[in-house]
Amino acid sequence: MNITKQCINFIVESLFLVTSINLGCYFAMQLGGYDLLAAQIVGTLFFLVFEITTVLVWRWVALKHRNMLPSFFTGVSGFRFLGALLVMSVWYLVAGKENIMVFLIVFFVFYFVSLIHHSIFFSRMSKRL
Repeated sequence: MNITKQCINFIVESLFLVTSINLGCYFAMQLGGYDLLAAQIVGTLFFLVFEITTVLVWRWVALKHRNMLPSFFTGVSGFRFLGALLVMSVWYLVAGKENIMVFLIVFFVFYFVSLIHHSIFFSRMSKRL
């Protein structure tokens, strides 16, 4: 199995997913009249930074320290959760109480899609390694 090729596939899938979510947000803004742009930008940045960083670190661990993969998966889950908490806390401090619900809904869509994508992709890769 070519690990570098799998990393490229993961990044392409991530870009497809984030584009799909952004199109959904765009249609929600057009049809419902919601202002989701700021939440959409923050969610997109969180999604892309986390997904690309995760897959690049995974490639390094899979190539150099394969016996550390279970620890890597556990650590990634913890860092994703802590990163999401940090983003939501900062948003709450900056935007205030009245604007937090719309942001949380949009951000959770990005977060859960990232979580599901990560879980499915790396469970397939664990079986192949």
